[in-house]
Amino acid sequence: MTSKKPEIINPGGIDFNLNIDPRIVAVAAAVALIVLWFSLGGPIYTVAADEEGVVLTFGGFTKTTRPGLHFKWPWPIQTVERPSIAEVKRLEFGYETGSDGRARTFTDRGATNLLHEAQMLTGDENVVNVSMAVQYKISDSFKYLFNYRTEQEVEWALKDIGEAALRQAVGDRPIDHVLTTRKSEIQNKIHEKMKELATLYACGVSIETVQLQDVRPPLEVAQAFLEVASAREERERITNEALGYKQEQLPRAEGGAQQAVLNAEGYRDARIAEARGQVARFTAMIREYEAAPDVTRTRMYLEAMSQLLAKVKLTIVDEEAGIINMKAIGGGKPSLPAGAALSQSNPAPNRQ
Repeated sequence: MTSKKPEIINPGGIDFNLNIDPRIVAVAAAVALIVLWFSLGGPIYTVAADEEGVVLTFGGFTKTTRPGLHFKWPWPIQTVERPSIAEVKRLEFGYETGSDGRARTFTDRGATNLLHEAQMLTGDENVVNVSMAVQYKISDSFKYLFNYRTEQEVEWALKDIGEAALRQAVGDRPIDHVLTTRKSEIQNKIHEKMKELATLYACGVSIETVQLQDVRPPLEVAQAFLEVASAREERERITNEALGYKQEQLPRAEGGAQQAVLNAEGYRDARIAEARGQVARFTAMIREYEAAPDVTRTRMYLEAMSQLLAKVKLTIVDEEAGIINMKAIGGGKPSLPAGAALSQSNPAPNRQ
């Protein structure tokens, strides 16, 4: 039995026997191969301004290149990786930002993983919730690309490093420092620790900034901490008022003290000058007395009596009058003999 040749049905009557020049087919194939070659990695490549070129030869590191136009062996001999070394990457702890730009934090319902990441113990064994943002850049392209299998693994390593540094810094301090007064110090401590660990684990990145975002006690004790914070603010207000009063009164007291010192010094100088004058006068008087004792004694007596009698009320009576009523004359004094009254009012000078 003879087999029948299959019959090709061509309902449209199209002629498939096209007469195409083989040279055209060869050129088209060559062009397609060249386009494919260049798309997979030709001999020319460009590194952008924010990138660094990493040249690989048969998958192994060869060199790094700076921004610009460069040449290499074509694929599959050499390939080029171009990581962005100027891009600032971001890690988030205790919260996450969605693709729509909205942040989801540990306070949101159902954010158990974020709460676990944010909740930690302080040095005085209190519980606190902390969220943190870390910014970093690629500093060593070789370490960044070859010490870890993927960029995701680098990010996971940095997340572990950041969480360890955060928990250590918070665990070394009491809760008051974490909530209020020592945030900047804690941030610096975390920054230094992350830089140290990133270098130790050869991540090939530089830690740019560390920023504590939201630090608060757990919801169950938040009201008590708010009251403590209010009391602390009141204490700060009173302290500031006291310091202001001190700054106002201190210059005034210092000015008064200065004035009192100046007055005392003036009084001292006046008394010294007066004493020196009296000493000079007494010295001169001594010289005069030594030169003429009788004359000087008489003059001194007269000067003293003139000063004394100017303050004394004199009553002169006659000795022959006998008893005199001094009560009527001296304003209530008892009666004395006339000679006694006269001798008390005007004692005789000592003539020596």
